[in-house]
Amino acid sequence: MKENRERPSQRCDVELKLAVARTMKDEEGFFYPHNVDFRGRAYPMHPYLNHVDSDMCRGILEFAEGRPLGRSGLQWLKIHLSKLYGHDVNKWSHEGRLAFAENNLGDIFDSADKPLEGRRWWLKAEYPFQCLAVCIDLAAALRSPTPEAFISHIPVHQVCI
Repeated sequence: MKENRERPSQRCDVELKLAVARTMKDEEGFFYPHNVDFRGRAYPMHPYLNHVDSDMCRGILEFAEGRPLGRSGLQWLKIHLSKLYGHDVNKWSHEGRLAFAENNLGDIFDSADKPLEGRRWWLKAEYPFQCLAVCIDLAAALRSPTPEAFISHIPVHQVCI
């Protein structure tokens, strides 16, 4: 509590983003208008809760229209989780990242089921809020009768080179 009082600007920023999220949570969907700079890079005009903002914002946002994962989508979700966990796991091969996710399924399920009361594995991640969102989605997919048919709303960020 004391730490929160000592960081009033950060606290205000988080509260503002959460207020926007609470306002939008029951909407069927919404769009972000973007500006494009001279290099062709697009930036959202909304300054608060957006997809290029902090880990918390990215962890809160999901697509309004989901898509079935399919076999490759399930694998990419696991790879994405490993990337978000960080700590050099994100530098491993795709096979290594898949193995990391498989080897940590107990922590992934625990994070999804009891994020605050459990072992809090997700808090050790370099991007904890996004990691938690993927844990919740991945756990739901793996518990479904056919994980490949699970409808996911999670954006999987990839770097285009």
